[in-house]
Amino acid sequence: MSVRCTDKDGLNDETARKGFTLLEKYAESGIIPEKELDHELILFFYSEKLAFPVSARKDSLSWGMREISLQDLEIPYIIRELLKNNCDWKKAVREYFRRIGESHPEDFVEIVEELIKRRRKFLISGTEIVDLCKKYNRDGGVVIAELKGAGVISPHSGCGRAVSRLERIHGSPLYEINRFLIKLVEG
Repeated sequence: MSVRCTDKDGLNDETARKGFTLLEKYAESGIIPEKELDHELILFFYSEKLAFPVSARKDSLSWGMREISLQDLEIPYIIRELLKNNCDWKKAVREYFRRIGESHPEDFVEIVEELIKRRRKFLISGTEIVDLCKKYNRDGGVVIAELKGAGVISPHSGCGRAVSRLERIHGSPLYEINRFLIKLVEG
């Protein structure tokens, strides 16, 4: 991805340009060192789901449990693939799932696109993902694990009653979809 990808949905201010430059610089290692960061960049990366603080409460991998503070940031695998493929989200999805050994990585392009179409705001239920996977004769649990590993989705966490209410409305468990990926798919 080059800095020209910062034009997506108004991501073209100074912070976004600096952020994308750092993403390009550290895509190979997957870690943006703390020394390169300031609070504004951390908030930008977190809000767009481009990079996350390495440490989390209760050792959770959920994006919502990451400790937002000045520390090293981890770049999700799907964002690394986007960087390598100049923001071509379809190519990035195919390449990631091919690399992890999926025999039909093109299925994941369709799965990701349908996840984004079916979402409510930034959320989708595990039940919906499992139902979608049946269409492709895939094990929903395996696909969810692979999507989480890629950084396409993350378990949604939050306050007890608020999450319970959302789960009653949307189904459970809830997953948050990567916001930057949504922008690219819908762009």
